[in-house]
Amino acid sequence: MTQLAVLPLLEAVRNHATDPDLLHLLDPAPEERSWIRLLRTDDYELWLISWPAGAATDWHDHGSSSGAFTVLRGTLTEHRFDGGLKLTDLGVGDGKAFGAGYAHDVRNPTDEPALSLHAYSPRLSTMTRFRFRGDRLEALGVERAGEEW
Repeated sequence: MTQLAVLPLLEAVRNHATDPDLLHLLDPAPEERSWIRLLRTDDYELWLISWPAGAATDWHDHGSSSGAFTVLRGTLTEHRFDGGLKLTDLGVGDGKAFGAGYAHDVRNPTDEPALSLHAYSPRLSTMTRFRFRGDRLEALGVERAGEEW
C-alpha cells in the first residue's frame, strides 16, 4: 500500500487528536500499557493508548489493517526492520502512517508516561507477533481480536 493510501488515517488521528478530553480518558501515569477503543465506524477504528515509562509493544504487525498514530503526550520511539534496524523518535504532534503487514515495535524510552492515538482500517482482526533476530524478524504467532485483546 502506498503512503498516499494511508494518509487519510493519519489525517483522521490528527483531527481527533485536537480533542482536549483525550488527555484525561486514561490514567496519566499508568503502571502498565493500557488502551481503550474510542470509535468504531465502517471505515476505521480509533484507539487511545497510555504508555508508562519504559513500556513497549514488542514486535508486531496489524494483519490486513493499515494504520496511523500520533503522539499526544510524551515521546515514543518506533523500531522497524527494513534490512537493518531503523529507529524513529516521535514527540507530541508527530505522526506515522503505514500499510498492512507493516511490522514494528513501539516503545516509550523515557522516564515519563506517554499517550498516543491510533487508527486502523479495516478494523483490527489479527496481529502477528514477531521476535527480532538481529538480521530478520521471526513470526511467533497470530493473535485474534476478541481473544488476546
